[in-house]
Amino acid sequence: MTAERTSVIVCANSSDRYPQLVAAVGSVLEQSRTPAEVMVVIDHNPELWGRVARRFPDLVVLENAGPPGLSGARNTGTAGARGDIVAFLDDDAEADPGWLEALTSHFSRPEVLGVSGFAEPRWAAGRPRWWPDEFDWVVGCSYRGLPPTAEPVRNLMGCAMALRRDVVRAAGGFDTGLGRTGTGAAGCEETELCIRAAEIHPGGVFLHEPAARVHHHVPASRGTVGYFRSRCFAEGVSKRLVTRRTGAGRGLASEYTYTTRTLPAGVVRNLASALRGDPAGVLRAATIGLGLGATSVGFLATRGRRAHAAGAVAVFPSVDPVLPVVVDVCESPRPLRRAPDEGSYARAWCLLLEDGIPVGEHELALDGTEETTTDLLERLGAAGAGGVGRRTSPDRRGRTRRDATVVIATRGRPALLAECLQSIAAGTAVPDRVVVVDNARPDDETEQLVTRYRMPGSELAYVREDRPGLALAHNAALGHVETGLVAFTDDDVWVHERWLENITNAFDADPDIMCVTGMIAPRELDTLAQQWVEAQGVYSKGFRSRVFDNGEHRADSPMYPYAAGTFGSGANMAFRTDFLRTIGGFDGALGTGTVTKGGDDLAVFYDVIRHGGRLTYEPSAIVLHPHHRDYAALRRQVYGYGAGLGAHLTRCVLDEPRAVVAMLRDHRAATARLATILHPPQSRGLPAYPRDLSRAQRSGLASGPARYLLSRYGTRGPSERRVST
Repeated sequence: MTAERTSVIVCANSSDRYPQLVAAVGSVLEQSRTPAEVMVVIDHNPELWGRVARRFPDLVVLENAGPPGLSGARNTGTAGARGDIVAFLDDDAEADPGWLEALTSHFSRPEVLGVSGFAEPRWAAGRPRWWPDEFDWVVGCSYRGLPPTAEPVRNLMGCAMALRRDVVRAAGGFDTGLGRTGTGAAGCEETELCIRAAEIHPGGVFLHEPAARVHHHVPASRGTVGYFRSRCFAEGVSKRLVTRRTGAGRGLASEYTYTTRTLPAGVVRNLASALRGDPAGVLRAATIGLGLGATSVGFLATRGRRAHAAGAVAVFPSVDPVLPVVVDVCESPRPLRRAPDEGSYARAWCLLLEDGIPVGEHELALDGTEETTTDLLERLGAAGAGGVGRRTSPDRRGRTRRDATVVIATRGRPALLAECLQSIAAGTAVPDRVVVVDNARPDDETEQLVTRYRMPGSELAYVREDRPGLALAHNAALGHVETGLVAFTDDDVWVHERWLENITNAFDADPDIMCVTGMIAPRELDTLAQQWVEAQGVYSKGFRSRVFDNGEHRADSPMYPYAAGTFGSGANMAFRTDFLRTIGGFDGALGTGTVTKGGDDLAVFYDVIRHGGRLTYEPSAIVLHPHHRDYAALRRQVYGYGAGLGAHLTRCVLDEPRAVVAMLRDHRAATARLATILHPPQSRGLPAYPRDLSRAQRSGLASGPARYLLSRYGTRGPSERRVST
């Protein structure tokens, strides 16, 4: 029997999957045809190796003798195997009793080089309704588009496959530069091996045998949009690496048919399903677009440059930290913050105010003698900062604005929240009430903080919103706002002492104003990532007050008012409460914490203009924001910005189809505007802004439409908000 000449190899590296590994090995031992041997290869995990060796003393348990990763483990198993055929089963898959018999029955034909079976997903939390069958390969399973009967294929699927051992050896084994590792999700090592083997053995074939079935465990963590997108991106990176080794013709032959036939058919089928009464069909169709886009971006992201392994950390030149200071010529001297290493800053970035009004920013070389803001003012005056002279103004602290509420949405950051509350309490004006929304809370620490916190002159309210999403959290707060004005800020900012005073004064000055946004200045500039953000002007909208509406204050841009980023940012915004309720509050399908990753602030600013409201940017309403310190976090952020923008623009088109006409009419100007967003100007004095960040934002933008459709139609349900006070 062919099965009796087969060595079955199970590779594992994670102690967390030990129960699945035991089940996988158990399913091999219960096959209808007994294999020659069962081998378990442990990938650089001594603790797991010892545990498996004790659990299965009669099996061959090896340690990976090659580089870390699935390819190295498979090569180790192949080198030690005694059988003429090597069959591989994933450590989180269980084989049907007839799996090995069905898999190996074809090897009686000499032209057969390898055979793979059918992997059926076993979803731990149930199959997501938005997940299309065409993308089951994302979780290592067979997908719609594979042949329904035993037929030739270009390459095998690694979850449950068998190859002639001599074929693997002649091809030089699996490429250890491909394949999954403990930290990376790359793959395609089976594809690359099969292409090389086919070159060595002309006339040889690989078969897909649906009767050789296994059940692949899919944990709940893999049934998320985030995992779906990242795995598709990693697949694109892997495909690019394969084409570099084999050429595009062979490396993408199957993918061409998949993308031109299987995926379009899937979109049509799922939309038809939606028309027949299955609303999730729209989500599955949108997810097909998201998956294709993410895979394409992963493929293109490595073009023309050396691809880094998944999870690799980008390395950039170090820069000296810069001290950001907001200094008012009317204030009393304040001590300067020390550098992170308790040393001295070499440079300072100064936002200069005159009686609370921003008048400019200046960079200043420090000599180590500066100790207070007065020293900086003297240095700035000597450097020609406008003949600054220090004055004093009366202390107006503690005045309560009974017509104002401040809302802060937070999630698991009580220390930062406490600092934010402290800065609000220190303002020249304090709100009548502060509403803290605990969004999808991981623990009760925020509730405990709010319960014991006391803010003179203000009431503090705690609201719980269990559904994740910044817009949902803000909407939950609206039910607890009884004042005419409501301001929103983030839990990680410090508000300037004049913030609430100045943002509410803007409403007092013009009864037609429905929304006010303010300046966001840097709280830290210690790292290159933070300095890049500030240099690109992501948050600051300038030093001049600006008014926007649909009348005399229309901006001269084809993207107006759709490109709402020019209006302000969500960390610093305020509204007339009744008007905000009238326009429906915030779009719950958008925002940090949702699939769309952002765009909620852009959408609400656009809604203000669209519904006839007037919006004012008031630079004197200042908050200080801690930009992301490390590159990886910055990359995630710019991807999220792109995704949020794409989702917001999709919303504009769905709610107002004439937006498409406006954009197409002046498509060149619109394209130029998008190019400015995606490719910021060169930062003077800093290393070049990485193209990788621009690619990440472009990738996010491309994913935005599918993300918005998923979020908009996937979160529909009862409108009640789960809150508690």
